[in-house]
Amino acid sequence: MKYNFLIYFSLAFFCNASLCFPFGIKWIVDGLNQPESAIYDEKSNAIYVSNINGKPLDLDENGYITKISVDGQILEKKWVSGLDAPKGMALFDDYLFVADVNKIWKISFKDKKKESFAINDAGFLNDLISDKNGTIYASDMFKNRIYSLKNDDINIWKQSKLLFSPNGLLIEGDHLVVACWGKIKEGFQTEVKGKLIKIDLKTREIKRFFNTRPVGNLDGIVFNKDNGYLATDWVEGKLFTINKKGIVVASQKINEGAADLEILMHKKLILVPMMKNNNLTAFQID
Repeated sequence: MKYNFLIYFSLAFFCNASLCFPFGIKWIVDGLNQPESAIYDEKSNAIYVSNINGKPLDLDENGYITKISVDGQILEKKWVSGLDAPKGMALFDDYLFVADVNKIWKISFKDKKKESFAINDAGFLNDLISDKNGTIYASDMFKNRIYSLKNDDINIWKQSKLLFSPNGLLIEGDHLVVACWGKIKEGFQTEVKGKLIKIDLKTREIKRFFNTRPVGNLDGIVFNKDNGYLATDWVEGKLFTINKKGIVVASQKINEGAADLEILMHKKLILVPMMKNNNLTAFQID
C-alpha cells in the first residue's frame, strides 16, 4: 500500500494565556486504522501510535502499534501486533506500556516481547501515565477508576463518581491530573461534559481546579510548557488551551475524533491521532 505523507500549510490561529502564534499542519501520516494515542520515545527518537483497528471494546487481536519517524514517515506499520483495541500508552525504562480494554501490555523496546496484566472486571481502559519510580496509572472510563500497576501487580488505586469518566492522565508534582470525559448517560454520550480534576498522589484525595465548569468530552492531555495544558475534545473535535486554573483560554476546531495527543517541544510539534480520519496529524508550533 502506498501512503501519502503530505505537508500542508493552514491558516489556523492558536493562542494561549501568554502568547499567540499561528500554527499550520506540518505533516500527515495516512493509512492508519483508528489511531487512538501517540507517544514519543526519546531513546529511539520515534513516535509510537496505537491503532484500535476494530470496535473499541472487542477482544479481536486486530490492534497494533505503528512506529513513525519525527518527520512523518512510517518506519514499521505493525511494529507490534496481536493487541485487541490498544489506546493510551506510557514509557518507563526500556518498555512501552499500553492500555487495552481489560489489560495493560508491557512491551520491550529491545526485542518487542510483550506480556499482559489482566484486570478481571475492567470497564474501558483508556490512558496510562508513569511516575518517576515506574508505577503505571491507568484510567477506566466506564468504572470511574484509576488503577495502579506496580511490580507487576494491578490494584484499584482510586474509585469515585467524582472522577466523571476519567480519560487523559498527567503527573504534575504531587498530583495526578485527570482529563474527564464527563458524566455518561448512555454509551459515550454525556449529560454533563468533562473538566480537569486532580488527585493527590499521597492521600488520593480528589481536588478541584479553580474552574469547575464543564469543558468538553476530554480525551488526551499534555503539558503546554509552563502555561498549563493542551487537551482534546473527541466529540467536538477541538484542541483546547487550558491554563493552570483549569480555564479554557483558547480553542481551535481541528476534527471530530481528535484523540490522545502528544507534544514534541524540541520539534515544536503537536501530534494528534485522528481516529475518524485514520491519520496522525502533526501541527507546527511557530
